Amino acid sequence: MRRSTLLLLLLAPLSIWAQSSKKPYDYVNPMLGTSGHVHTYPGATVPFGAIQLSPDTDIKGWDWCSGYHYSDSSLMGFSHTHLSGTGWADLGDILLMATTGELRMGPGDKAKPGTGYRSRFSHADEVAKPGYYRVYLKDYGVKAELTATERVGVHRYTFPKSNEANIIIDPVSKIFGKTIETSVSIGTNEVTGYCYSDGWGGRRYAYFVATFSKPFASAGVYLDAAMHDQRQAKGHDAKAWVRFATKQGEAIEVKVALSAVSLDGARKNLKAESTGKNFDRVRAEAKAKWEKKLNKIVVEGGTEDEKTIFYTGLYHCYLAPTLYMDVDGKYVAVGKTLQAKGFKNYSTWSYWDTHRATHPLFTILEQKATVDFANSLISRYTDAKDHMPIWELCGFDNTCMIGYHSASVIYDAIAKGIKGINLNNAFAAMKDASVTEKISSSDGSGGIHEYAKLGYVPCNIDKSVSKTLEYAYDDWCIAELAKKLGKKDDEAIYRKRAASFENLFNPAKKAFYPKYADGRWHEDLVMNSWDALQPHYISGNFWDYEYYLPHAIDRLVDLKGGKKEFENSLDTLFNTELKMVGEQHVDISGFFGKYAHGDEPGHNIPYLYNYTDSPYKTQEMISKIRKEFYFNDVVAMPNNEDCGQMSAWYILSSLGFYPMCPGKPEYTIGTPLFRKATIKLENGKSFVVEARNYAPGNIYVAGKSLNGKTIKGWTLQHADIMRGGVLRFDMSAKPVR
Repeated sequence: MRRSTLLLLLLAPLSIWAQSSKKPYDYVNPMLGTSGHVHTYPGATVPFGAIQLSPDTDIKGWDWCSGYHYSDSSLMGFSHTHLSGTGWADLGDILLMATTGELRMGPGDKAKPGTGYRSRFSHADEVAKPGYYRVYLKDYGVKAELTATERVGVHRYTFPKSNEANIIIDPVSKIFGKTIETSVSIGTNEVTGYCYSDGWGGRRYAYFVATFSKPFASAGVYLDAAMHDQRQAKGHDAKAWVRFATKQGEAIEVKVALSAVSLDGARKNLKAESTGKNFDRVRAEAKAKWEKKLNKIVVEGGTEDEKTIFYTGLYHCYLAPTLYMDVDGKYVAVGKTLQAKGFKNYSTWSYWDTHRATHPLFTILEQKATVDFANSLISRYTDAKDHMPIWELCGFDNTCMIGYHSASVIYDAIAKGIKGINLNNAFAAMKDASVTEKISSSDGSGGIHEYAKLGYVPCNIDKSVSKTLEYAYDDWCIAELAKKLGKKDDEAIYRKRAASFENLFNPAKKAFYPKYADGRWHEDLVMNSWDALQPHYISGNFWDYEYYLPHAIDRLVDLKGGKKEFENSLDTLFNTELKMVGEQHVDISGFFGKYAHGDEPGHNIPYLYNYTDSPYKTQEMISKIRKEFYFNDVVAMPNNEDCGQMSAWYILSSLGFYPMCPGKPEYTIGTPLFRKATIKLENGKSFVVEARNYAPGNIYVAGKSLNGKTIKGWTLQHADIMRGGVLRFDMSAKPVR
């Protein structure tokens, strides 16, 4: 007994040291979110990279929007582009699969292993780290490893002894999308080609150049559902295969560069990013890139689970937007090949979600990238001579969701003093977006003309209340920029538009309510019926839109009857059980009472108690959401991760502040999760958040100070963060009223 006690005492310091020596990189688990309805992928990429090299377990079905779902036990292969956490899908460009034995050129039936090139695998044989993925392909005895640069995916396949070691190149495979034409051409140790497809990213080309570390023993093509002994093919299903004779444990490396512009662009990308580099060097460089980003926030205290959730969330934030430009600056947008001048071009714009917290987080951590983000969006107007997108993928506006939240992303950066954005070009692009009618692929007519004429979107147009409220917020951003530029006439127009929410506030309901074009209120909605609510509110979410007024919260408090009534209404929102009938929209989930955290419009609602006399209730809600809706497991959260927005909420809400209204250079104060968090800024300064009297149950803020000076309200200025310093919280186990 004494010996075991002594052994424990000796090992205890060692275990404490091991825990404390873990770096932010070590906490990231890319498997989080690969189950449930979260739609993340586990494969290899670098921050904001154009390549997301990841396994595809299926390419159809809503839970396979990322190409991978944890419930599967077999995989089709490894493709080079994926979406992270979205509610719809495309991509899966240029799939490779390593096999042995008889060649099969299709993936086969998932329910019938052995009918195609698909292989069974075990999660016990998977390793996923930022910039690296590994799995063992059971059917072929092959170890598959993946890593990436910005524009090049690098594979390493370790084969058994075989005269039939195969790598299949399948440009036909596509997640949800439709392949129109593919082309392959085989050289000595190189395969080139393209896939021309149609989908959520529009009609587009994905050109590729794949080079192999060893010449082929034999090779051939597949076309019109048949094998051919030739080296080139073009058609609706053209694929290629290459074969090697391998020794036991022999590794074949493959580098695959992509371009949306041309085959020459793909070759330039390959040369610039992978020449002279083997798999291990690319992997080490990918790790270093991730360490640089993840080390921007160093947290102390908290549990191991909380750190894993935090750093995996930070990792997920860096998966979008994605670089969409060749090394020579050429890129594709709105169907045109353009040349970037003075900025890096990005796509994958899920900013209906990400304008709320992800992009505000980047205004703190990634100011240089934020300039590129803004200039990418503005270029759609100035360079492409088109309009800024609603939801852009691969340079194509698929018009999913509503609003023109490009205005928010751009103006939030401007309002926070981030330099490098031409204000006049920004204003012109934002104004153009506000008058351009677009048909939403998810929510019908935009109703922009009716909105401008009536001061609201009438209820014969789908999602009229949600559209009116989101347009009003975006118009506030435009009015603020007009003011900054001295454009008084424009400012007056957009101030009026920004107040359009007044026209849909129903005093009898004390809520924003649908209205006909002739001014009549809609007949009483059946409040417990999804079918009754969904025509008027995104996902039928009446309750989150009841409080959606980020730019005019003081007015919202007045409309609700003042501070006390406002607080009572929030209490009712969070504490009244939701009892609904009918089919629930797949995207609305994660309920506390009637508040839905799994859909984004209400993400600032838990902070609204700061506008009452009971801010401690905000601290309770933040703590509750962190504990009950974020998990260190493959499910991870209630619903789609949405390109970083769900994670950004957790990150900022763990640091102790949140952007109530992007476009205002300030944050509302919550409650910190960690004993200490150090944010390392691009300007070389650090902003530190400290929690005194820190303990798991001490969630309430008894006092707060900035650089030793007491903060009396609940607002933190962006400029104070960027100047560096210390935000100190005094924590308590009891509410401070």
